[in-house]
Amino acid sequence: MNSRPPEPHSGALPDCATSRFCVECRIFVILFYHPQMAVSRGFLRYSIFMSRVDCISNRNIRIISTYVESLLGDSADLFDGIPFPEDTYRSAKDYLADEDEWTTYETFQKIFRGAKDLVGDPDFYFNCGTSSATLQSWGRFGIFIQLFASPNDGIRRLPFFNKNFNDTKDIDIIKPPTYDKKLKKIHTIIRVQFHENQDPNKDYIGDPYLKGIISSIPTIWGLSPAIIKQPLNEYDPEILFNEEEEFLAFKLDARIENHELTIHCPVEKKRRIVGREVLLAPDIIGGRKVFLGRFSELHSEEENREKKQCIGILIAESLKVDNRNILTAGEIYKAPYFILDITYDRLRFRNRLLQPFQRKGKGGETASGMIETINQLREAMVAKNVAYKELEKANLDLSRAKEDIDNYAKNLERMVEERTAELQAAKEDLLILNRDLEKKVDDQVEELRRYNELRRYLSPNITDRILSNGSDLSKISHRKLMTVLFSDIRGFSDLTDSLEPEEITLLLNNYLSEMTKLIHRHEGTLDKIIGDGIMVFFGDPVPVPDHAQRAVLLAIDMQEKVDQLRDEWLSYGYDLNIGIGINTGYMTVGNIGSEFHRDYTVIGNQVNVAARLESMAKPGEILVSQRTYSKAKGVATFEEAGTVHLKGIHSSVGIYRVLCK
Repeated sequence: MNSRPPEPHSGALPDCATSRFCVECRIFVILFYHPQMAVSRGFLRYSIFMSRVDCISNRNIRIISTYVESLLGDSADLFDGIPFPEDTYRSAKDYLADEDEWTTYETFQKIFRGAKDLVGDPDFYFNCGTSSATLQSWGRFGIFIQLFASPNDGIRRLPFFNKNFNDTKDIDIIKPPTYDKKLKKIHTIIRVQFHENQDPNKDYIGDPYLKGIISSIPTIWGLSPAIIKQPLNEYDPEILFNEEEEFLAFKLDARIENHELTIHCPVEKKRRIVGREVLLAPDIIGGRKVFLGRFSELHSEEENREKKQCIGILIAESLKVDNRNILTAGEIYKAPYFILDITYDRLRFRNRLLQPFQRKGKGGETASGMIETINQLREAMVAKNVAYKELEKANLDLSRAKEDIDNYAKNLERMVEERTAELQAAKEDLLILNRDLEKKVDDQVEELRRYNELRRYLSPNITDRILSNGSDLSKISHRKLMTVLFSDIRGFSDLTDSLEPEEITLLLNNYLSEMTKLIHRHEGTLDKIIGDGIMVFFGDPVPVPDHAQRAVLLAIDMQEKVDQLRDEWLSYGYDLNIGIGINTGYMTVGNIGSEFHRDYTVIGNQVNVAARLESMAKPGEILVSQRTYSKAKGVATFEEAGTVHLKGIHSSVGIYRVLCK
């Protein structure tokens, strides 16, 4: 077969893929034009499950164990304590040697690090990768490599081979292999980017391993190993150098502070600056922006935020410890991905002619390998059909689930509309309730105001009665037949001269408290208290027909209460006595005063008569007018006290004295 298929730019197959005589070409086309039709259960599983826990193909374990066996003669110790499916395999070695199986990254790392410890080679990871070419430890992939015409084919197929070796990162050919006249070498650029759920800082040992594999590709054609530079790294120096097992012994204590990377140098035994933050500058390759290692210095913090540029850590000084390169000047860390800059010798025409002869003697192996591969392909196709049926069933289940979700969404929308309507109705009810509540509160405030106004004058019982009947003290004043009572403590001015203000206040408060209780008991209206004097009227705001009788009975109770209080007053050196005057007649009652201050009171000549009688009464005496006597003579004993002319009163007034005992 003298020609290779064209690049896989479409899903169409070349003509040779349909020929029954071109078996090798058909396998090649199926593999590289339709990688989802993989040649093993491992390939198929990758195409179906793109993200899984077992993300490392056992082909990597095969390469490691083959290399260890080539050095030590045995690799059994690598698999001690490694879990495996005991129902399918006899041992962990059998399981991990099956290239169609996949394992976890933790298992891969444990075996890989253990292999390095067994061999004792500082560059074990890189050398293990390069051994894959010399030992041909790729498994069935070695069959397809024999179909490549040059190292360029191997480089171009790296993305595909990578997907069948691991599920942790992607490889992208940024610049295809091209002959560089200045370098006189083939030059290519590869981007390696980890999946979002993978931490590149935990795959440090996989980095030299991958570079070893890539560098060994030209050696398959008898060329020198490829030279690989790594201008960009995705590693975070603070995590990598402080947590990776390969660096723990050096105690580098990497820190990024004030835009600089510093470490504790194991050689100089002191901290030194080894790098600084820079702005990555993109290059245009094939019409797309790619970071390849160009950079500029940092601007101000504000300008950096505005431009949203990518910041990396440029290594300014190389560091080598115990003949091992730790840092390489010019490399950039904390980049968005890895960049591998690869150069290797061009395959000469003479080497192309000699290539079939160099592989002579392996034809039988190739033929048997092809047959095995075809059989594996058939198994894969069967497995794929089964998988497609499972996927079809899963798709049907998903369609039904989607239909259920759509129906639920419709019902939910209807329920939301109904609930919204209910909430709107509840909101309207709440507004009505708030209006009613506001009115009710206003009414209660007004009622409380009226209550506070009434209780200044009336007993609680009368106050409640007035409020329940809807009466109001704010109505216009009017004339009415009523009885008014005046009382006064005799000689009180002498008392104020002899006692301290605090003592006077104590005695007077106690006296007025007792008098107020009596007024409320007889349902009188307390008009005012002026010093030691009290003014009370009966008959308003609650009309009572026996207002004169109530006034007389109140006066008698007041004199009796004075007798009870006299002992306390005597202890302060004063003999408590009061004089009381009562008159019945027509007088004006209502809220009288200005808009700024009003009093609910009574005025008129008849009020003055009661005041004159009170001033005439002797200590302990109750004087009433003729009209009061005529209306109250049935409730007490009276004696006639004569007729007097009172100041301001035109006609004479008949006076009666109430006999309390």
